[in-house]
Amino acid sequence: MKKTVKRMGCVALSGLMLASISPSLAACGKSGKASIVIMTEELSGLFNPFYATSGADMDVVGMTQIGMLSTDNNGQPYVGEDVPTVAKAFEVGEYDAVSDTTTYRFVIKNGIKFSDGKPLTMNDVLFNMYEYLDPVYTGSSTMYSIDIVGLQKYRMQEDYAGGGELEADSLSRQASTYADLRIQEMIDIYSKYGKQGTGTNISYTLSEEDMRAHISNDWSVTPSYKKTVSSETLTTEQYKAKLLEDYQFALDTFYDELNSDYTAAKESFDLETAPYDAWAKELSNDIFKFFLYEGYITPIYEKVNGKTNKLKITGFDGEVGNFKTKEAAIERVYTDKIEHNLIEVLSYWGTAGTLKTQYTADALDVILHDRLENGELKFKRIDGIQSLGHHSNLTSVEVDGTTYAIAREHNADGTPKNPNEYDVLQVTINGCDPKAIYNFGFTVAPAHYYASETGDGSDVQINIANDEYGVPWSDSYFQSKVIQSQQHVEVPVGAGPYQATNSDNATNPSGSSFWSSSVVYFKANENFMLGKPKTDKIRMQVVSSSNALDKLESGEVDYVTPQFTKENAKRLETMKKKGYESLSSWQLGYGYIGINAGKVENVYVRRAIMAAMQTSLACDYYTTGTCKTISWPMSTVSWAYPYEDREEEKEVYNDHDYTYWTGKEAAISKIEDLMKQGGVSEGDDELSITFTIAGASITEHPTYAVFKQASEILNDMGWDVEVKADSQALTKLSTGSLEVWAAAWGSTVDPDMYQVYHKDSTATSVYAWGYREIKAKQSVGDFEYDTINLLSEKIEAARETLDKGVRTGLYEDAMKLVLDLAVELPVYQRMTLYAYNSKTIKGLNTKVNPYSSPLEKIWELELVG
Repeated sequence: MKKTVKRMGCVALSGLMLASISPSLAACGKSGKASIVIMTEELSGLFNPFYATSGADMDVVGMTQIGMLSTDNNGQPYVGEDVPTVAKAFEVGEYDAVSDTTTYRFVIKNGIKFSDGKPLTMNDVLFNMYEYLDPVYTGSSTMYSIDIVGLQKYRMQEDYAGGGELEADSLSRQASTYADLRIQEMIDIYSKYGKQGTGTNISYTLSEEDMRAHISNDWSVTPSYKKTVSSETLTTEQYKAKLLEDYQFALDTFYDELNSDYTAAKESFDLETAPYDAWAKELSNDIFKFFLYEGYITPIYEKVNGKTNKLKITGFDGEVGNFKTKEAAIERVYTDKIEHNLIEVLSYWGTAGTLKTQYTADALDVILHDRLENGELKFKRIDGIQSLGHHSNLTSVEVDGTTYAIAREHNADGTPKNPNEYDVLQVTINGCDPKAIYNFGFTVAPAHYYASETGDGSDVQINIANDEYGVPWSDSYFQSKVIQSQQHVEVPVGAGPYQATNSDNATNPSGSSFWSSSVVYFKANENFMLGKPKTDKIRMQVVSSSNALDKLESGEVDYVTPQFTKENAKRLETMKKKGYESLSSWQLGYGYIGINAGKVENVYVRRAIMAAMQTSLACDYYTTGTCKTISWPMSTVSWAYPYEDREEEKEVYNDHDYTYWTGKEAAISKIEDLMKQGGVSEGDDELSITFTIAGASITEHPTYAVFKQASEILNDMGWDVEVKADSQALTKLSTGSLEVWAAAWGSTVDPDMYQVYHKDSTATSVYAWGYREIKAKQSVGDFEYDTINLLSEKIEAARETLDKGVRTGLYEDAMKLVLDLAVELPVYQRMTLYAYNSKTIKGLNTKVNPYSSPLEKIWELELVG
């Protein structure tokens, strides 16, 4: 498993509890080392607590953050004076049947400081909550899915009976349509002025310069475009300026995508087995591989009795010129696509997904502001979220058996005037929700940094008593240009044990120096609430799992997470005498194969793909006893996993025959039957599909053997399947641009399925499944549309009861619908392997389990000496 998407309802219960957090550096030990270095997987560079998506990026952010709550070794939320949490105490109230509500209370600690020395206060807590709950927020947190009293009223600025969920769904579809219209405007301009030829000989040619000239001088902006970009009437010049901005955004996004493709192409071809093994010399050239990856060079396969043998390449076709540098090669593809294939770029590439996501948020901003009266909010705050010192007359409150005096007076910086008084957050939700407490464990990032265009907080307005929380309501500019500014994406800031630095140990590093040459630099946060960490510096270094033990044994890194392969297990046994230790535990997560219903629209084709997969081959990659195949899209660690007998690990049959492998002949028979049901046959265009390994190397992944065999079976049956690796696959998944892929989920303690499968989730996982395209149909009677609606109802029902038995049954029903939809094939549950050099570092947690890692108390790590 090369890359992991964290399945979580918020960034984390504590930024310090992420599974792969880094080590630290301390004063030099006996080894003479100046720092402790730990392994990280490939990074995407999105180091923003609100918008980070990959597990590796979240680990980087987690080093700098603390959460409202932490989790104990059983995965249960807890707090304490010696625990780095924002909350001093918390309490989940009993369900009140009279009011049909449940109330949560959190006492905020006094004296916490961010790494820059500024205090963490109720101002920051509420800023973070209003950020996560804003209607145009598009990050991975699903706090908005909690039925907080008054939340829908605030988000929609209307008081709907029943909460307004149907209205929210309608607005979401409308915003998606607006986004399509906005993209179509660029396509129409390009089509009109770039069209060459007639009839069946139509092509397109339009340079960047000419496209901009036509936008500025010739194009009449359509009414459709106008309504998508502003709720106010703009001048012609302003609309054209906006179109030029859109075009530039598309160009920049596409160039970034090609850069990612170049990196992915390096390890995307298996040079050890057929068909590429015979061409290892040609494929030693990264530029050649890039052009092959992008389709400018194509393999010529052997023909046997009129059929294509994809296991033997006889040569390559395609002329691209003699390019010496990466930049020149990328520019070649970029120029060609922008001038001759812009429609393709704006319709099918990952760029299209990125634009769609941003423009949907922009459109929702426009639609919602259009319903305001004189631009004023009807509902300025969320009724169910209260700072008791600002929103009530209470002077004290009992939380978890202790009475706390409530702070009613505050200093200019937001801290309580009386140090013996505390701010108390009270959250009231409708009904009950077993998942809510985990959503309320969010990390608390500094408002003065993230809500500020300048970064120093001088332009942030927070006044709780006047319902000002630092987050302008439904403002896509604020989300994209302030919260996600380059500075805020590249350099995280928080109250965690470490802070961002660079190789010179600077206090305010640039993004390019914080993460430089595959190394991320940290230094101890002297303001950390538990005191300065025991080590002064930490480095996280990008290391491939294929050579993790080489890096560990050479002394380049001190802590690694290699794959639990037979070879690695055997090697670690021989390394023990040199002081290298290992730990392991079952992972709170699982490996899966995903299929995008927006790209592979025929459900029978999706099911046929699944029928071709022998998932047990993935476990051959691991040491015996450290991996097992699974039949349900859920971690077996979860209490809700469908077992008939948990002790004997006897699973409940999932009722979907195409997810079970019973031999190659049986698989072929199933595939033939499914192809017939789907109305497809050999050579059909919809049988031309790419399988993507989410990782840096095509061969160093457990699911590669599954994909390789499946592709051979399908290609023999007249399909056109290609297997690739992509180190940036998770970024592409977030735009919904992959067809079939292998990756892994990281789960949370609660088995809630909302974030990943609910139709109203704004997490990027639903883009990967193709929900965006399914919802666009808006047609009752359509299989996919009806299925995700029913699936969402099951998920909602499971969040309305605290009875684990009832929830288990509902989740089983929901998972059967996921399998009906054929967008996710469960593959394996595996163990995680940790290894470290005991002669260079100490202080790790050695009692690991699915809920705790060796680095969970990163501040206690230190160099030996």
